[in-house]
Amino acid sequence: MTPNQPYPSAKIEAPASASKLALIRRFLRAIGRQDQLDSGSFLERYAVPGGVMWQIKPGDQIEENLRGGFELRMAALKRAYEKHRAAYQQAYESHLNWEFTEQELATIVTFLESREGRHYLDGRWRMEAYTDTNTEDIEQGIVAEAQASLAQ
Repeated sequence: MTPNQPYPSAKIEAPASASKLALIRRFLRAIGRQDQLDSGSFLERYAVPGGVMWQIKPGDQIEENLRGGFELRMAALKRAYEKHRAAYQQAYESHLNWEFTEQELATIVTFLESREGRHYLDGRWRMEAYTDTNTEDIEQGIVAEAQASLAQ
């Protein structure tokens, strides 16, 4: 298997056993996704200023407080999400059951719940956040250069 080739899914169609379902839930908790599913916080991108829930046209003045506007929209999203929450939970649990064997999940969860696993998750998040911030100017230059080349 080459480094850029995706690792194959286990493609398990049978329902998860109780022990595998427990591992799936520990996996979701370890990676932080369970908290997002419980709170609906993954929907924040729709509530931020400039998101689809802010009907602002270029040149319009924002008349409301940004934090209050965000919180208002987030509360509406969470209310709307609540009736779909179980479907999201099921979708994640079903996919993880299909994706991994129980043994793979046991190994992965053991790692993710360890000190090194938590450091890996936090370190990866910090790497992405800091690197994205530190290379933002370079990236804008790349996009500008690419756009200019298309205009020629």
